[in-house]
Amino acid sequence: MEQEILEFTTSIGAIEPDPSSEEYKLFRQLFKRQNYFIWNRSFLIVKISRSKKPFWGVGKPFIDFLNSLNNYHLVLLTSKSEGWVFNKKEVNYYIDIKKWNLRAEDNNYKINYPLSDKNSFMTKKKFLQLTETAENS
Repeated sequence: MEQEILEFTTSIGAIEPDPSSEEYKLFRQLFKRQNYFIWNRSFLIVKISRSKKPFWGVGKPFIDFLNSLNNYHLVLLTSKSEGWVFNKKEVNYYIDIKKWNLRAEDNNYKINYPLSDKNSFMTKKKFLQLTETAENS
């Protein structure tokens, strides 16, 4: 797992599903990389970009699966403490308006900078405020 992702998820208390559970075996069939977590009774996808002009990719099969759940959050990091967070409604909004485009060649939604300032955070406290606000809206 990427060090920055580990540090971020540890700081907010996100965990991987229990490796001894049946759910974990099913979970690992779809989610091969270690950037999918359980957090605050929700699912969390965490991606990082180290490019000067940040960009990320999220696979359509993961979004389709996660859309069957009540809620989830997509976290797009540029460091261990800075990035953007989007809830299920916001993810689907950006996909619907084609701000996040699906590339046929790899079946990934491409997410490019700049992103909405209203979703940005630079501290754990701001991340928690954004997710709390999203949950209550």
